[in-house]
Amino acid sequence: MILSFHPCFTADHQIILGDRSLHEEDHQRIRNARAVILPQGRDDGVFRECRDSGTPTFPNYEMRQAYPGKVGQSRLFQEFQLPHPGTFRWKIVEAQKKMPKPPHEFPFVVKDDKSHEAQGVFVVNDSESLKAALDFLALKEGIDNKEFVTQDFIPSGGNVLRSVIMGNQVLTYWKRPVKPGQIITTISKGARIDHDWKPELQEKGRKQARVLANRTGINLAAVDFVFPLSEASPEPLFLEINYYFGRRGLGGMDAYYRLLFRAIQDWLEEIGLDSGTVELV
Repeated sequence: MILSFHPCFTADHQIILGDRSLHEEDHQRIRNARAVILPQGRDDGVFRECRDSGTPTFPNYEMRQAYPGKVGQSRLFQEFQLPHPGTFRWKIVEAQKKMPKPPHEFPFVVKDDKSHEAQGVFVVNDSESLKAALDFLALKEGIDNKEFVTQDFIPSGGNVLRSVIMGNQVLTYWKRPVKPGQIITTISKGARIDHDWKPELQEKGRKQARVLANRTGINLAAVDFVFPLSEASPEPLFLEINYYFGRRGLGGMDAYYRLLFRAIQDWLEEIGLDSGTVELV
């Protein structure tokens, strides 16, 4: 039996959880299933139940659970020997405040562990802007966050390459700044999507995304890369992994689900199951 928890894909059996927790009947169906399709944003008890039952899942969220947040991802990049900007991890803001000197040369980047879409990301150019970033993190420390990272600044001109892993496919596009001097670039802040710029660097990003997928088993994620563009032949550096990501760069919602459907079908066939039992609704 193929079991789907995804509202857009039917299978031999489909369960729409919404915001409820698993019932005993759900646990039993997971244990009896030969494969489980999960919604993209759900990585909690459903995935853990599948993992504990030995049931294959798509997406595979093993790395998402094992290396959470930007702190966890920095460990993942280090342990799997993936090229990334020089990074330090900090347990509490006070530990960094007591450092006799900044951990990197100015400018460098400070990143809140759990923020998204560049919230809690600061480019610090001097001691004053470093203090402002740390004051922000100190306020959050008592609420929901006790970790952050500092990272070398990579002169990319604000250009970020997104490589989207969808099963065996890797699709790339650039997030490019729309204002002169813009350094932090996100789609939600109005970045320009560019599918054509620097195709040779896009190919390098696709290759590195496949390395990540092969080493870790990640099969659905958007990986952001930066390139030191001042170099003659720049190589991609892993910036972060987004397990829940926007669709605009992939052509919108409908195009995204068609691509995802193909990825799920390929995955089912690879593990020896009938992909025809799954339908996109």
